[in-house]
Amino acid sequence: MPRSIAVRSLRSNDFPLGRPPFLPFRISYPTRLCNDAAPMNAPIGFRGHFEGILHYWERCRDRERGGFHHLIDSTGAVVPTSSRVVLIQTRQLYNYAEGIRAGLGFCRDHADHLYDFLTSSLRTPGGWYTSLVDGQLSSPNGLDTYMNLFAVLAMARYAQATGRADVRDEAWRLFRLVEEKTISGDLRTDGVLGCWGEGGRGFPPMGKYAGNNVLHYLEALVCLRDAGLEAQLGGRVFALREFFLARILDPVETVTFDAFRAGFHDPDRRPGAYASLAHGLEWFGFFREWPGAELPAAVERALLDKALHNAVQPNGAFADQFFLTERRCAGHASFWTQSEAVKAFCVAARLFGEPYGDAFRRTADFYFSKFLDADGGVFSSVDRNGVATSRMKGHAWKADYHSLRMCVEGMKNESA
Repeated sequence: MPRSIAVRSLRSNDFPLGRPPFLPFRISYPTRLCNDAAPMNAPIGFRGHFEGILHYWERCRDRERGGFHHLIDSTGAVVPTSSRVVLIQTRQLYNYAEGIRAGLGFCRDHADHLYDFLTSSLRTPGGWYTSLVDGQLSSPNGLDTYMNLFAVLAMARYAQATGRADVRDEAWRLFRLVEEKTISGDLRTDGVLGCWGEGGRGFPPMGKYAGNNVLHYLEALVCLRDAGLEAQLGGRVFALREFFLARILDPVETVTFDAFRAGFHDPDRRPGAYASLAHGLEWFGFFREWPGAELPAAVERALLDKALHNAVQPNGAFADQFFLTERRCAGHASFWTQSEAVKAFCVAARLFGEPYGDAFRRTADFYFSKFLDADGGVFSSVDRNGVATSRMKGHAWKADYHSLRMCVEGMKNESA
């Protein structure tokens, strides 16, 4: 059982800046990563961090009203709220499903609870899912593609972990509903829209035309396949690959577009627009998870090299935002971009060797030494000098899903 956790209200002084405390464990790295080398098997903390994340978030379960709280302050205290953010519920369902798959017995009860809460409290009359705000469903007449794709992939992973056919059926039903509402024509040319219907202010947060929505459609395909639905998916992943190469990828700059204006034919290149190099790494990784649908070798290496030579700092910080006008990266390292960089370079090191092994070691070292607090929580952002610029450990967009995915990949290379 986890130790007791304080629950209190948020105060303005909960977010001090400063040097993160010492780590509770030591990190070591393999000295050589290349195709003819032995698999990466040095213990580097991924297994312990994986289980630690799952225990850390147990404090957020609301056993009285159901679901999980989403706010964790700089001290690790839960900030209670009546709202239930659908993204947090689905990402935690995904996380605890991965815990079940890893053989962690305490995860099953949390996953069962999250699925039951999601389907009983956050489902709209139209059949899709949304957040609960002040006791009411938020924008129930509008389907947010991003949020509902996370429901699909979380349910699919939960079905895979438990063998529950009813959950797999619900994941498939929701997936087909999302497709019905957001794919207006040919997936190869039209992609996936970010919303359908009507919504209030801030709906949908990703925008109608956003590369991120299409990215997680690809992730949903991978999770549905893993849940046993490959035959039903047909050639969708190959159609999406065509769309990616034609619309998402800039073959000249070798970045993946996130923001579009009038449509997917019109990427936002205005001054101030940037591309997320971590998203490029995610595209590489998800296509790699589908044998036969891998991106062309030259594109894979170009995406990896773009991130390596522009975003990875000498100390391992991953400055993700590549500004298109200046053609340079800027900004702090975020919890999710740092995690995705570690994951992608781990895969690349196994596939291609150096220089990605070195990038993996540096980005992993920065993550474990700068993002991970002594209490097991993960800071939201750290600047390239190693200063935690946001010490919030949980919020409406942060459930440590990216960190957990990083650990799943990293654990493949640790000794038993």
